[in-house]
Amino acid sequence: MVRFALDTATPPCHSFSVIPSVVMKVSPETKVRELYDKSADRYAEMMDSEIDLPVYSDTLGRLAERIADVSGTVVDTSCGSGHMLTRYHEHHDPKRLLLGIDLSPRMVACARSRLASSATIRMGDMRDLGSVESGSSAAILSFFAIHHIDSREIVAALREWRRVLGSGGQIVLAAWEGTGPIDYGGESDVVALRYRKEEVTTWAREANFVVDRCVVDPVEGMPMKAVYLEGTKE
Repeated sequence: MVRFALDTATPPCHSFSVIPSVVMKVSPETKVRELYDKSADRYAEMMDSEIDLPVYSDTLGRLAERIADVSGTVVDTSCGSGHMLTRYHEHHDPKRLLLGIDLSPRMVACARSRLASSATIRMGDMRDLGSVESGSSAAILSFFAIHHIDSREIVAALREWRRVLGSGGQIVLAAWEGTGPIDYGGESDVVALRYRKEEVTTWAREANFVVDRCVVDPVEGMPMKAVYLEGTKE
């Protein structure tokens, strides 16, 4: 979900640093799942306060406005502990159907506990939404997750996300900006990669999204910046 995962976000500690760009493969799914299972409870505790940052309220507020007349579910493809969906439900769109998907069993348990009957939470992979009907969704969320997959998989994931969106459906994506791998500072030896704004924009367009907004902003308490993209399926 936010800040740390393949299907979650960033680690509960803010000890990341940037290391020089090299040709590397991202870590396998099994290793990423293990990382998030171990860190889920600490991550959820961190997000209790972090979800109040303006980046989340502003982004989700814009999303609610853009899909006000679009029917369908809001799908968080890397829902982590469920904080993003909870924020959206409680502050922006309480009647909207919500679906959260995550690779980590422990993150799924955290999200189910947090959201209860407000959302459906499933184990799954953000790259394959086979259980979601084509054209059934109003929006796709992917916050700080694509750093765990390579460029080929990112384009494939974007195309899969476009498949499940209806006409006018929205994508909201956040990723660590830059080049080269992320150093987890001793927290983990998982290999995850940063991507440039130009790359993320190009991949979204290759998947036939119209890019409505793409900005790079600093992230509070972190040594890296993030790229935030919002797009439309026409």
